[in-house]
Amino acid sequence: MKLTTLLFLTLFSISVQADGKLAFINAKMLLEQSPQAISANSQLKEQFGEREQSLRKLAQEIQQMEKTYQTDSAIMSADQRKKAEDNIIQNKRRFQFEQQSLKEDLQNKQRELLQVVQEALKDVIQAYGTKHGYDFIFTDTSIAFASEAVNITDEILKELQQ
Repeated sequence: MKLTTLLFLTLFSISVQADGKLAFINAKMLLEQSPQAISANSQLKEQFGEREQSLRKLAQEIQQMEKTYQTDSAIMSADQRKKAEDNIIQNKRRFQFEQQSLKEDLQNKQRELLQVVQEALKDVIQAYGTKHGYDFIFTDTSIAFASEAVNITDEILKELQQ
């Protein structure tokens, strides 16, 4: 932490001495509101929505099987109870497997899309910084205080929408 602070202060003092131009961006806001991020979220919903719905349906079916078993087990034969229990166990295992598979696939796709979005953001920010003569553009996560006068998040969002 001390090294980061020292590095930041060193860079800041160098830029002040060089009369540099500084700005910051709200990275979280860009990742939530940029057209690229919105498109990525839509892709995720489109690609995984059906699987999520199928998983919810399976969970409801398992709940119904358990309710039926609880109410009817007293009048079932031992063989029928065993078959019902096995069916519930198999469906629970299938549910857990499909749930884990969906989670892993979703995480992989999220990482892939996030990387694409981050590259697009990086390219636009660098082009904007070069075009407008900035020496440094920081993200708000590494700054303790910054005046809104140097917040260029809205300008970057406008650039991303073009």
